[in-house]
Amino acid sequence: MRHAAVMMLGLARAAPLAAQVPPGLAAERAGFTAWLTSAPNSPYAAIYHQPLAGELVFGPGADPALLALPRAVLTERGGALRLRTAEGERAAPRHRDVPFGNWRFRVSGERGRRTVTVFGPVRGARPPAYHPYDRARVVEGTLEPAARAEERRMLGLDGIEVTATLAGAFVGRLDGAAIRLTVYRMSEPGGEEAELMIFFRDGTNGVTTYPAGRFLAVEPLPGGRYRADFNRARNPFCAYNGVFPCPLPWPGNAIAARVEAGERYAGTGAGAPAPGARP
Repeated sequence: MRHAAVMMLGLARAAPLAAQVPPGLAAERAGFTAWLTSAPNSPYAAIYHQPLAGELVFGPGADPALLALPRAVLTERGGALRLRTAEGERAAPRHRDVPFGNWRFRVSGERGRRTVTVFGPVRGARPPAYHPYDRARVVEGTLEPAARAEERRMLGLDGIEVTATLAGAFVGRLDGAAIRLTVYRMSEPGGEEAELMIFFRDGTNGVTTYPAGRFLAVEPLPGGRYRADFNRARNPFCAYNGVFPCPLPWPGNAIAARVEAGERYAGTGAGAPAPGARP
């Protein structure tokens, strides 16, 4: 027994550092898994996700996905949201989950470009899978500022259209090769903070990762440096549920190598239809 224990200890010490997920990242992944597989506003719970064109009807006469909901009408006029039900009319808050019978909905996005997401029970939830952790995929580099101010409307990883500001290009080296990836500053819907984000493609797309690409936040470091940890690369929501539209790959953000780090892809859940791409 003692000999076996010594052998196991030796094997543990010989295990490659690349397989050892840092505690902070492990905790982050555990929290995300719990939310994704059980939260009432998980992508797996979504049954409807569409722009609000002035009015949305729930119940009889509504979109087929909403027929089982209680009869109600959601309207936006002058930037104000109102929900009319059999009990009367009330204001509907933005960027917050609104309970509605056995369902809930959320209105996100900017004025005139609202999106409504309706959630039911969590269906077909699968915990996310990841490539083995690899310290070589933690890249430090610089952020070359954009030559001019530029704003662009695009989809975030949650399928919500936002106005993103071009921040510049992240420049570094991955697997010995130079990489240069466009970075946008993207705000959280309903929030004031904005993250530096990269939406990229690489040689694993359609093989072990989501075909459309993955998102990655760029972290500022002291001394004007920046870090892109590809072990933290995430799938867009359309990878979990086809009711969400998919962002189009950003021009030029393609890495020829296989970046076998970060979140993998195992197909959409809940029998969802194939996702469509939108800019």
